[in-house]
Amino acid sequence: MIFFGLGIGLALTPCVFPMYPILSGIIVGQGQKLSTAKAFTLSMAYVQGMAITYSLLGLVVASAGLKFQAALQHPAILIFLAVMFVLLSLSMFGMYELKLPSKWQEKMNDMSNNQKGGNLIGVFLMGVISGLVASPCTTAPLSGALIYVAQSGDLIQGFLALYVLSMGMGVPLLIIGTSGGKILPRAGAWMDVIKTVFGFLLISVSIVMVGRIWPGLVSDLMWSVWGIALTGYLMHQNKLSEFNWKQTTRGVLLLLTLLASFSYGFQALMTAFGHDAPNVSQTNVEGKTTNEANHFVRIKSLADLDVELDKASISGKTVMLDLYADWCVACKEFEAITFKDKEVAKRLDQMVLLQADVTASDDIDIELLEHYGVLGLPTLLMFNQDGEQREDLRVTGFMGQKTLRLI
Repeated sequence: MIFFGLGIGLALTPCVFPMYPILSGIIVGQGQKLSTAKAFTLSMAYVQGMAITYSLLGLVVASAGLKFQAALQHPAILIFLAVMFVLLSLSMFGMYELKLPSKWQEKMNDMSNNQKGGNLIGVFLMGVISGLVASPCTTAPLSGALIYVAQSGDLIQGFLALYVLSMGMGVPLLIIGTSGGKILPRAGAWMDVIKTVFGFLLISVSIVMVGRIWPGLVSDLMWSVWGIALTGYLMHQNKLSEFNWKQTTRGVLLLLTLLASFSYGFQALMTAFGHDAPNVSQTNVEGKTTNEANHFVRIKSLADLDVELDKASISGKTVMLDLYADWCVACKEFEAITFKDKEVAKRLDQMVLLQADVTASDDIDIELLEHYGVLGLPTLLMFNQDGEQREDLRVTGFMGQKTLRLI
């Protein structure tokens, strides 16, 4: 749903707008006798051409696999990516324009003009070409999506994520194309507002990257400043709109958001200076952290794992190995939510619990992950009393309490 919504938002940016008249021209060129079904079919063919183009990008990036994911966690890479997304955001703020070289654009436009509008294959190819020519500013938001896909390491997820994003972009195109271009939206300042909001979203990706290196106060303050800046921009735009009850309602909501953003940063500062109460949610009634309460044993290598599996076999117990990294948000959600559930905790008490911290992504970590074919984190590996892996019980990605109770 997030990628679908992101796609719809991208469809409302100024540089995707040229796609609308291109598609409308295809539809109108079929004549007045064109049925609604035929118009929808042509529009879908056009959108599928665009979607396949982006989906193949997701497939290529996801195929890079675990080593690419691990490389992305190096501080130097994270800092580079953070700076890159800030620079990309500047294009969304109108400081410069991302586009293909003019010679490339001319060649692709010629190819597009040579396609026959009434032929489904021709319309499909026009969608492929238009996706490259008419939407250069999608490069920046698309980069954020590709970073997410690369870290998942899942080919199917990589393909589907970009496909869903593309279909989100295609929804307005489908509506306009099916209507024969009669409801073609007019370009205006509202599209620039959406483009600027996307710029703020790109900056948020930079903050996520920096947060993996400097979590805590630095990250929290950056989020607070980001929230204040975004809200301030939206408040300014709201004042430029027509005065009515809608403007007043938006103003009140934005004011509350501004106060919340400020409060978030203020609370982070107070916590840093020791003026905050202990976070009860991270501890159980005995004052122990989740890992301490569940007696997780830290391991590093395959050799360490073999030793612990042998011990568990002697005791006749099953084993759960939690593959964890500091940069993995879902890994922390396991600790804060799933592992704290009473029923889950009872189930875990019957097992030997191991945890491998692969934050460093060094050779030993990579060897462990590759040995078990781990493509992304979080991953939970289950072993029976004989020390044999239960592949059918493997957990990849976050899993809630109710589902994990059944394992």
